[in-house]
Parts: sequence; structure tokens; C-alpha cells
Amino acid sequence: MEDTPQQIGRYRIERLLGSGSMGHVYLARDADLERPVAIKTLRDVDLDEESRRVFLSRFQNEARAAARLHHPNIVQIFDVGDDRKHGPYLVFEYVPGHTLKQQLRNKGPLPKDQLLHVAQQIADALATAHAAGVIHRDLKPENLLITDNGQVKLADFGIARVPNADLTKEGQFLGTPCYAAPETLLKGEYSEKTDLFSFGAVLYEAASGERAFPGAEAIVVAQNVMYKDPTPPSETNRGAAIPVQVDRVIMRALSKDPGARFASSRTLVSALREAYTGKAPKRPRRRRRSVPMIFVLLVGAALTAWALLTNQIKPPSADTDTRTSSGIGADAGTDVDTVAGTDTGTGPGAVADTDADAVAEPLSPHEREEAAKDELARAREALRNGDVAGAQAALDRATAYDPSNPDIEALRAKARR
Repeated sequence: MEDTPQQIGRYRIERLLGSGSMGHVYLARDADLERPVAIKTLRDVDLDEESRRVFLSRFQNEARAAARLHHPNIVQIFDVGDDRKHGPYLVFEYVPGHTLKQQLRNKGPLPKDQLLHVAQQIADALATAHAAGVIHRDLKPENLLITDNGQVKLADFGIARVPNADLTKEGQFLGTPCYAAPETLLKGEYSEKTDLFSFGAVLYEAASGERAFPGAEAIVVAQNVMYKDPTPPSETNRGAAIPVQVDRVIMRALSKDPGARFASSRTLVSALREAYTGKAPKRPRRRRRSVPMIFVLLVGAALTAWALLTNQIKPPSADTDTRTSSGIGADAGTDVDTVAGTDTGTGPGAVADTDADAVAEPLSPHEREEAAKDELARAREALRNGDVAGAQAALDRATAYDPSNPDIEALRAKARR
């Protein structure tokens, strides 16, 4: 065990918080701003001078990208540096509390309500990162911090990856095999869908108290992740009384096929909540028109019909009876169609329904924003799969929900290329 350093950069080290495969984490004091911080050092990367220079440059670029993420459920990155003696390091917001791993080890599986509360916060953190184009790459219980008041914070974006940027040593896997997606282990691929697989593995463990892919040997675990489906969580821990519907949601999140997984982290949690509660996620509620409104519409229709009859009926004559009768039929038909079209809600923004008295409440601004984010996630996935038409359709839906979202035009430009 290395001795605890006294100083790293400008930060005064107070004590060791923990160690992992990537390095050590220390509690430190920012001497300039007089605040506690957490510092993570990286183990010796064992590179020649030129490769080390390139690595550090990319490492710093990635840290800056992650530092742009601001969300209550994401641990903030404050600084990045390279200490002459202790090597590359990251400076994080210090979050007192415990990890999800510690909680599961000490207390067992999470109760339903707590699991859903934790899952929603993880989903919100991932959605924020993915919207910014940042992939976490190492989502696991050790990287989920829980404060004393139950707030969850996703940590360790220091090895997160910005898509299309190789920011780590070539061929080096930075992550934990039992939470990594099959395509990551097989081909070194990272995407939003690989984060969702890891999220599924975390949910499996939180619900059952056991890992989806247990084992002590990394190679055996990796083989199981790549080629074997896990035992459903309800069978892994029968005492946890996990509904079979929850099994289906978690097993879908752990699908070997990225395309079979959920479209986004929030979609996954919505399905999980419905599986646990038997209730669909909240959607625009339907309401009946009040009796006075119906009365007004009926009176208006009667007056319109009376006016048409008054203006168009002429004294009968032998040569006009057929023509006049035909004219009345045509005009009345047109008016009825127009009124019916309006009442049934077939115009823009309305919800068509066979019940003419039912209408949909408009989405709230927050619901529209979240719906747009889900469509953007679908657009990104479609672009990765080369489905430009599908991406454009998803972007059109996102525009309808939240036209002010700045990511829409950026993705449209990418689709046009």
C-alpha cells in the first residue's frame, strides 16, 4: 500500500477514501477556495513519453467535457491536472455518504419505493449526460453515491467517453466486466445503449441483491456477459418477491442486442415503475366537456341550420324543386362535416377519439421537454444505425414537443451529412 501523499497539485490531502482498479481516491482540501474535494489519481499508465503526452491531452479534454455536465444527480468535476510525482488526477465535488454497493452489502436488496427513487435519479443523470454526448462507460454500484437524505449522485465521469474520441490507451478496457455491455467486451464499442445495459445490471443487483453476472474470475464473467443470459432476478432471490413483470423489464435492459434495449434511461425507468405498480406512466388525462359547453354547441348548430334553411329555401316551382333540394343537401353536408371535424379533435395538436366528448389535456412544459429528449435519444440511435429517415422522423417529433431544444438542429445537420 502506497503512503498517503501530503499534497497533490494545490490540494492538501487529508485521508484516503478508497482504492480501485484505476487508482486511489483521497479527501483533500482546496487551499485556494477552502472547500473539501475528492481527488482521484490514476495508476501508472506505463506509456512512452510521446504516448503519455497524447494520453494526457485526451484525458484532459475528456475531463473538460464531463465538467460541463451540471445536474443534481451528477458529481461535479472541478479540476484536472498532472502532478509530477503522483501523475494524472481529477478533482471532484466531495459527497459525504455511502455507495450503493455498500448499502446493498449491508442491508440487502432495495425495497420497491426506494429502488424506484434511486432508479429515477440515475436515469435523470444519464439522460443529462447523453444529451450532452457524454457516455459514462463504467456505471456500477461503486460509482453511485447516496447522501444521508437519499440523494443519488453518479460519480467517476473521469473515465467517461465522448463519442468518436479515443481518449484512453488503445485496447485498454476501463470498466468492470460484470456491468459492461457485450458489444463493449467483444468490440470495444461504447454508446448510450452500453450505458443502458450497465444500468440494467445495476437495477438487477438493486432488486435482487445479487449480481446479474457473478463470478470471481474476470474472463469467466466476461464470457457470461457476452454469451449467456442471466437468471431472472426473481429466481436469483425468491425472497425479494420480484414481480415477473419486473423480470421482463430488467432482462430487456440486459439484452445482448443493443436495438432490443430501451430507447433511453427514462423510458427504462418508466417501464420499471409500471411493472412494479401495475400503473402506466402518467399521460395526458382525458376529461369530459361540461354540460353547459355541450348545450352551447347544440344551440349553435341549431341556429346555423335555421339560418341556412331561411336563406336558401325558395318558393317551390316545377323547374327548381330538384335543384333547390339538392343544394340544401350539399350545403348542410358541408357544414356538418366541418363541425364534426372540429368537435372530434382531428385538427393539429388534437387527439382523435371515437368519443366526441373526450379531449386530451395539453402536456406540461416539463413533460414536453422530457418527451423531446426521448425522441432525441431515438434520433441519435437511428443515426448510429444509418437510419436517416428514422432519425428525421424522431427529430420532427422532438420539434413538435420542444422546438427550442438546441440539440435538434445539430442532429438535423448531422442527418443531412
